[in-house]
Amino acid sequence: MEHEGSWAKKPHSRLESASVMADSRDRVLRTVREDICWSRLVPGQRLDVNLVVGRTGVSRSVVRQALRDLCDQGWLTIVDEGCVVGVPSPEEAAEIDEVRRALEEVTVRRFVAHASDAQLRALHGALMEFEDLAELPPDPSALLQARDNFYGLLVRAAGVMVTLDALAKLRARIIVLMCASLCSPGRARAAGAELRAVYEALADRDAERAVLACATHVDRSYEAGFRALAALGGSEPGTALH
Repeated sequence: MEHEGSWAKKPHSRLESASVMADSRDRVLRTVREDICWSRLVPGQRLDVNLVVGRTGVSRSVVRQALRDLCDQGWLTIVDEGCVVGVPSPEEAAEIDEVRRALEEVTVRRFVAHASDAQLRALHGALMEFEDLAELPPDPSALLQARDNFYGLLVRAAGVMVTLDALAKLRARIIVLMCASLCSPGRARAAGAELRAVYEALADRDAERAVLACATHVDRSYEAGFRALAALGGSEPGTALH
């Protein structure tokens, strides 16, 4: 067996090790995110590092780093006892919503003023992707990504990349809420109809209607998410990572 000093003679070994660690970290990220999306891990539930290690076969040091990354991304919250599945309170959600509305209004108005027909067609493609997924058995991860694609195209076409970064940070704080919303029966189709209303207003170059449609979509997403989380709060903790 070669000792660690041999890495100095074989630089590619360091690269291989870094690649293995990255793959292991990604495995933990995917596992925890999927369990949260599917409500196998519920808000307030603490993650036991040993259970994550057992589930993924990843070292404790890599698991700890991945959990820190998930805290940074908004999926988890750091508490004295470790990490728990994070979700905003209604008051925090209202604060986030206020900022989000202001950013989305700027984005919508700039899109109406500046977006090309090609960008509008791309937005329609993203809408159709979401609607297609909404017709399948619920996959909150895929739906969340498709929804992000729709809003990402909207922001980029509006030419406000600073807004994209700000919206991404706000999204991180409500991501568990949005996952719970998209898991609710019938919610994916309803969300698709709401996004279509946004698109149709943008296609008509009607900024006022598009701003209202965006606000309606977010309001209904929050309502569905909090209802779903309230229902989970009355159940036993999830069995994920066992």
